[in-house]
Formats: sequence, structure tokens, C-alpha cells
Amino acid sequence: MALAGLAVFGVSPALPALAASWSSPVGLPGPCGSSVAVNQAGAMAAGGTFTASNGTTQAEVCTSTNGTTWQATDLGQGGYPLTSGRGIVVAVTPAGQTVALWGNESSSTGSTVLQAAVRPAGGSWGAPVTLSTELAGGLVLGVDGSGNVIAGWVGSGDDVTDAVLPAGSSSWGPATALSTEFDQGVAHDISMAVNASGGAIIMFNGGLNNLWAISGTVTGGFSAPVEVASGAGSHSYILSGTSQVALNNAGQASVAWSVLDGQTGLLTRSPSGTWTDTVVTTRTAPAVPVSTAIDGAGNAIAVFGSSYSWHLAGGSWQTAAALPSGSSGGLAVADPAGTFVYANTTGDAFTFSAGATSFGAGSGSLGSLADLKIVPGHAVLLASDAVSAEPVS
Repeated sequence: MALAGLAVFGVSPALPALAASWSSPVGLPGPCGSSVAVNQAGAMAAGGTFTASNGTTQAEVCTSTNGTTWQATDLGQGGYPLTSGRGIVVAVTPAGQTVALWGNESSSTGSTVLQAAVRPAGGSWGAPVTLSTELAGGLVLGVDGSGNVIAGWVGSGDDVTDAVLPAGSSSWGPATALSTEFDQGVAHDISMAVNASGGAIIMFNGGLNNLWAISGTVTGGFSAPVEVASGAGSHSYILSGTSQVALNNAGQASVAWSVLDGQTGLLTRSPSGTWTDTVVTTRTAPAVPVSTAIDGAGNAIAVFGSSYSWHLAGGSWQTAAALPSGSSGGLAVADPAGTFVYANTTGDAFTFSAGATSFGAGSGSLGSLADLKIVPGHAVLLASDAVSAEPVS
């Protein structure tokens, strides 16, 4: 089905855009401009890489208790560029524990290993530990409401793999393969969403770039992968795709995805785990950047290329509309109360409610967008090695 031809049923009246109140960008004290994280207390972390004088790539993490005063720490060699995804990702637990995850090319074997480090709230960074000796690509990191942390990546054998750091601990559980190349094909282009109650979904492309979902809980494990959309039309040996998944506390999820040859789709998942409403939006090369967000009521937005679509609770995906003038790509996030934020690739951020047909005034271009996160009380944007924050209700 073409998205432009979709009928709309059960759609509530559009709500107005919300007034934006972003802080002035705060420059980070180190090269931490790749990923950002925030908790409800306002503690933040940002991660990035830099090239040392000896030519090695180093992993750097900046931390802050308030988003204003920051401290930078060099965690050692790492942040190795991966075939897909960021070279370093960070997370902050509700209690203020900071976790960093990055790839590092081993000088002895030449393989890329996966390393992690933990900083207790108010403490110092512990020594990095190795979670995997063979990292193929894709790093994702999530935190639940209890403070349990889950890391996901594509490991040896091209399998989706995870490991869990229990709340308050500095010791990771074992790495566990969640897919197999024999059954799902070579895994690539993974994304993950975790909700406050510990539910988790990992999406990935497999053979023929088909889209797979792995559902479960952070501490309880995952079910077998389920194929939710076909990527047929893309050559099986060309590993190409983008996807993003969002998950609310009721277990509802939304997914936007795109693969080589321009096959772009939108999906939703019910609280019971039923996947529906796969919509192919285009079939022209190449794959487009995608993002999605869902609030506590089940209202979802998907961003794909220079367009967006709403899936309001009780309805279906609406006709595609153009993003604000000059916007394309970027990221979308939402909190449980229904505040949505979209930031385009230039770091212009728009704050609005579910169903809004106008995003209102943006923050102004704050620089090249790297990351965008939201939790109840705080939205945080990372652009051009600087952080801007916005209070949200």
C-alpha cells in the first residue's frame, strides 16, 4: 500500500505545538559529541572519540549532574568506527550510574572487541571490561526503571547478542546470542527500545534485509526472533538498512525502517505482542533515514526522509506529510505524558503534542545533530559537541 493512499480512522483532533524553551548550548569539555543520555534527576552523559598524539582512537565520556557543569574522562583506546551504528554509546540509570559501551580494535589480533565501563553515581570510572572478543557492528544500550542496563550488538557469527548489567552492579552477565546466521541470516543494523518496567525489543535486518523483532525483558531474556517485514528486493549480500523502534510502558511499540532500493515501512505492535500495519511507503533507492517515537497512550510518530506520519491511538498510519521547511532525517522522541520532540539534522528541535499538524517554532539550528533523548522532565539534544536541554512536563 502507498502511504499517501491510506484512509484515516479514529483520529482525534490535532493538538497544538508546544512552546519550546531550550537552553543555550553548553560546550562539552572533551570530544564527547557522538551519543547522549539523561535520567529523570537531570544527570547526563555524552560519549565520543578522539585521535591521540600516538595515532590511536580513544573513547571519551563527559558526565554532569545538572547539564551545566561537565567532567571529561578518557576511558582508553576505543571508539573504533563500525560498519553500522555509533562507535560509542552511553546510558545513565535512575540512580545516576553511568555506563559506556564501545568498540576497540585489538592490537594483538586485529579484531574489534567490545568494551564497557561503569561509573557509580558520585564515584570514579572502573576499569574497562571486555564483553566480546569479536564485534561485527551495531551498538545499542538501554536502561529500565529499576536501573538494569542491557547492551546489544552484532557479535561473532553475525548474531545479535546481548549482555545485562544488573541494577547497582559493576559486573556484567554473560553474552547471549539471540539470533543465528543459519536461521535469520547475517544480522545487521540493529536498534533497541527499553521501557520503565523492563520490557525490551531489539530490531535487526537479517538475510535479504528482512526485518526481525526480538521481544522480551531486560532481566528475563528474549523469545525467538520473529520476522515482521520482508526486505525482498535488496540483494542478500548487500547489508543495508535502517530501523528504529520505540516502546511504551504498556508494551505498545512503533517501528520505522528502510532498506536498499528504498523499501520503507511502518509498523505497530499491540501490548499482546501482535505486529500489524506494515506499510511500504516508497520503492526508490536509496534507503532513507528513519526514526519513531511513541507516548504512554499509544500515539506514535514516524519520520522517514523528509516526511512524517502519525499513528494515533485507535487509528492507523495517516497520510504522509512534509516535515518543517528545510528538515529531513533527524530523530524523534516522546515521553509517557505525550510530549513529542523532533530534531532535524541541523539541530533545529521542535516540541509538540500527539497529532499536531504544525510543529511550531523550533529551537533554531544548534549544529550538526548527533543524538536526542527524552525522559519524564527532560529532553536533551547533542549537536556539534554541545548539549542543549529543555524541561518537559
